[in-house]
Amino acid sequence: MGAMTSRPLLKWNYYEPDVLAAWVAEMDFGLAPAVTEALHRAVDLGDTGYPYPALEQAVAEAATGFWKRRFGVDIEPHRVFSAPDVIEGGRRAIVHLTEPGSPVVLHPPVYFPFYSMVERAGREVVEVPAIQDEGGYRIDVAGLDRAFADGAGSVVLCNPWNPVARSLSADEVAEVVRVAARYGARVIADEIHAAILYDGRSHTMAASIDPDVVITVTSSSKAYNLPGLKAAQVVLTNDRDVEVWQEYFTPDKVGVGTFGLVANAAAYAEGEEWLGEVMERLHRNREILAGFVGERLPRVKMRLPEATFLAWLDFTDYGWDDPATVLLEQARVALTGGIPFGPGGEGHARFNFATTEEILVEILERMEETI
Repeated sequence: MGAMTSRPLLKWNYYEPDVLAAWVAEMDFGLAPAVTEALHRAVDLGDTGYPYPALEQAVAEAATGFWKRRFGVDIEPHRVFSAPDVIEGGRRAIVHLTEPGSPVVLHPPVYFPFYSMVERAGREVVEVPAIQDEGGYRIDVAGLDRAFADGAGSVVLCNPWNPVARSLSADEVAEVVRVAARYGARVIADEIHAAILYDGRSHTMAASIDPDVVITVTSSSKAYNLPGLKAAQVVLTNDRDVEVWQEYFTPDKVGVGTFGLVANAAAYAEGEEWLGEVMERLHRNREILAGFVGERLPRVKMRLPEATFLAWLDFTDYGWDDPATVLLEQARVALTGGIPFGPGGEGHARFNFATTEEILVEILERMEETI
């Protein structure tokens, strides 16, 4: 464990200083000017107390405006509630808004904190592993159907899909929502990466398919690099959910960070020009990564990310169960190991390409020298 360096972020302060980091989902692009200004203003005011309604309202209004501009959906601000992060928002949704005691479906390989989230909600996980074919990864809708028939009460839908970097089509999202609806089950949609899309793709909010079935959890924390500020949004498009949430949740709202609300409001309302610049950098980095892997790491398989700043690398040709461990030891490069993401993670690693071109190329060259 390294000491605090002059570099910010967990990403650069976890491993020894000689390790180049491409693991945890943090970006090396600083902050949007609007966010920096808003946070400085809050510090100058001494606004370090508990969160308060006007701040939560500012986030709700900024967020719904952002979602309308980016995703074409109309959500009323009174349906937006605060949680510390998407995992805690999801846990609360499972506890309070799904059938008591019912199992929760995950579609691995998928964001591994979902497993502990379900466990902390006191529920059983049902795994419905993704279908993998020449087209990449797909949700096994027939498998979902069987899981709901066997008594599962909800599915956590990760879209865009971490770690496999897919952006699900409107039809794919609709299939998941409709199969849940048939059984009276719920879809808890983690859409935290929704603003990071490539090649002209558009994001389909699951709640736009059936607002009564879906509970949305999201945040500006991935697109604007704010995860340490502890503010996410739970979007309740079902009227009964709103009643239940308001009834249960007033004391819990203290878990949200005041600066997180300040930063989310600024990011959603005024950060899109900066985000556009970030997307240009990510697009270039994605091309560098894909080109390098294709030409100089031919035994590593990678599909071009459709969304997120994460790539899912397949090292199975090397026979390594956990390639991230091998690369950390031999190349001094930190990726996220695939095994915790569930079935399908063995022999894989997740690569965060949200860094400078210089660091990205150095990481890839170190990998090339090792393998």
